[in-house]
Amino acid sequence: MRLATKAALLAAVALAPFAATAEQPGAGASAPAQDSGAAAPGDPESADIVVTARKRDERLQEVPLTITAFDTGKILSARIENLQDVAKLTPGLNYAPLFGRQNQLPIIRGAAQTFGELNVGVFLDGVYLSGKAGVDLQLNDLERIEVVKGPQSALYGRNTFAGAINYITKAPSSNFGGRLEATGGTNGLAQVIGNVNVPLADTLKIRVGGFYRHFDGFYRSGIDGGKVDFQDNYGFNANVLWEPINNFSARLRFVYERVDEGQPPSSVIRNNAFPGTPPGSAVGAFRPTRNLLYVGELPSIPLNGVTVNTQSLPGQPSRYGDREESIRGSLILRYEFPNAQLVSISAVDKRNVEYTFDGDNTVCQNAGGCQNFGFPFAAANPVGASAYALSSNRGFLRDVSQEIRLQSTGKRTFDWLVGFYYYNNINFGVDRGVSPLSNNLFNGYNTNYSFPQQRFSTDSYSAFGSITAHLNSKVAATAEIRYEREYKTFTQVPTFATTQITPADPLRPFTGTTRVFDLSQSFSFVTPRFILNYQATPDFLLYGIYGRGAKTGGFNGGLNIFDNQRSYNPEYTDNFEIGFKSDWFDRRLRFNVAGYYNNWSDQQAACQNPASAGGTSTNRTYVCNVAASQIHGFEVDSAFRFNRYLLIAANYAYTDARYTRFVDDSLAGTLALLGQPPISFYDKRLPYVPRHKVTISPVIEYPMGDVRLELRSDITYQDRSYLRADNLQYFGGRENVDLRLTGYYKAFRVQLFANNVTDNKTPFAGVRFFDSSNYSVASPLVQGPPRRQLGASVGVNF
Repeated sequence: MRLATKAALLAAVALAPFAATAEQPGAGASAPAQDSGAAAPGDPESADIVVTARKRDERLQEVPLTITAFDTGKILSARIENLQDVAKLTPGLNYAPLFGRQNQLPIIRGAAQTFGELNVGVFLDGVYLSGKAGVDLQLNDLERIEVVKGPQSALYGRNTFAGAINYITKAPSSNFGGRLEATGGTNGLAQVIGNVNVPLADTLKIRVGGFYRHFDGFYRSGIDGGKVDFQDNYGFNANVLWEPINNFSARLRFVYERVDEGQPPSSVIRNNAFPGTPPGSAVGAFRPTRNLLYVGELPSIPLNGVTVNTQSLPGQPSRYGDREESIRGSLILRYEFPNAQLVSISAVDKRNVEYTFDGDNTVCQNAGGCQNFGFPFAAANPVGASAYALSSNRGFLRDVSQEIRLQSTGKRTFDWLVGFYYYNNINFGVDRGVSPLSNNLFNGYNTNYSFPQQRFSTDSYSAFGSITAHLNSKVAATAEIRYEREYKTFTQVPTFATTQITPADPLRPFTGTTRVFDLSQSFSFVTPRFILNYQATPDFLLYGIYGRGAKTGGFNGGLNIFDNQRSYNPEYTDNFEIGFKSDWFDRRLRFNVAGYYNNWSDQQAACQNPASAGGTSTNRTYVCNVAASQIHGFEVDSAFRFNRYLLIAANYAYTDARYTRFVDDSLAGTLALLGQPPISFYDKRLPYVPRHKVTISPVIEYPMGDVRLELRSDITYQDRSYLRADNLQYFGGRENVDLRLTGYYKAFRVQLFANNVTDNKTPFAGVRFFDSSNYSVASPLVQGPPRRQLGASVGVNF
């Protein structure tokens, strides 16, 4: 496969000089058919794509913002199916699935966090998607994807602290038609996607679709041989567009999705450095010496050796895996005045969630058995013991939102927009997890322990506005501002006991010892943005931006933290950016560059209480406002069409994200044993952020009468990134090569694909965790990346 990859790349390079001398298409060359997956000749990467990043239709190259956009053709050609695929091709966007679906982490321009709400706002047709588990959708039937970089708080609010990702679905149209595609591949991949557009009348059109996806997963448990990262998902959607009069439209959208997925393929990595006595370990005759830290490059995870249990055990609240049911509905109303437009977006989202994961991710490997501290099984557990803990939760998330805005239409001396936004969120869950430091259900150590029931709620109100003054035909100045006020609550009460849980009665009412909380707090902030742009020529735009971003505060619901650590405050960023967008040689060459500087203050970071507070390292971790960072970098986005046969797109991102303040006591106990003071993370790099990331995408198109072939390769490389703020553990640099060979014949489309052609196994996601069979010392939990997958899809447009 490595030889095949090199051969394909060499072929693309070798064809370049010959292709460059071939006959150029005439001005009347026809554009490719809808959904064909090809860029129009002389128009690299869909130069005329229209985006709505500023809540109005604008040509991508004329918007004074840094935006990466994918239209339908690019989505199909590159086989963009999820958030990770979007991140591969987007400069300045990284992605780390820290706990599988439950903790998706998109990172724009180095603004990485592991706890608290996301720094990136994700929207579906203008509707905010809450929760880290709700942002990675099955991407199908999309009109386009927009990744908008830099703070978008002025127009979007809702934690668009570092940027926003917009998914825009296809609206019903006046033409009957649709698409059906079936896919099969290695590791049991079977997928079907279909949609159809039906005009019922001149004023009423509908568009419906659905998908089914089955995947056996790449990884297997080294404990019981079960599937780890499997998928068995399906869903459907419906769009209704009603246009009773020329100046009014109503679009009703409904989405249903059912998810049944396995656990993230992750294993605890045994520490390799700093031998010493674990804090809190037994004293007296037996004082163990263990490695207390891990230092260096983190290893890969074996395909058949993931250290998680996958088979249900007696008394377990539910089977292992993640099950979700999502119902999303929205109503978009538009009314056109002579010189203005009124837009209303009403939305309700409900997501029911139940998951149970292996809570320790480890196996006893010590010849004399394994001991732990603070728990009644100080006697040795046998070699091979693995059921120390589980992480389990059942609950729901419910969102209600309403946006209404009035904005000018057409390009006038002054373009303006005013709006109001309301958002309400409820996040309810029953934590059914058990750990060796609180209760061990599976080894017979049942105690009078209560499951905590937690409820987080948010009420947010905001008003926003924008005005753009076209000072002359080339210069424009824009001022935007948003005022937002949020009210949040956190309640916790005891609910259910672990004692005598049976499958027939998994949630028995119980009044126990769980602490009761009834907390509230409110926040308010103003987030302005100012833009000055100069359209030197129709194909050259120069712009400068100042924007302030804000992300709300919240509550910590951890088990082993103190009362004064239960809440945390908002964080802010001041962003300065300058860039230009340009097209050259009759739009055969696109070359965009942007440089930026972010000053991140009151930063929400992950702090951790010392071992004396009790519990594992995850139980003692909480969000705190003790950090600050500075991030600077630049991005280059380019595409050059040599002729109708060859297009090469390339982008590069340089990101230098460093702490300017952060002293954490998380290693205090361990470091004290070594005679060292707490670590200051000053000048350390932020986790999960590679300094360099480059993507090269050569596309060769070859027409043969009614048949057209397209060979595409997407090659991405990123250098090392760090697991934690101390920069002691790091993920090695990794490359990823995807290949697609697509054939088009009239309405038919056949695609052969190979993801991760070289089967790169270097991990890029993980968290600080604990080693439950080694006195619960803090150890890295590393997640295996997607491995090589081969497959084929057959589709037809009708």
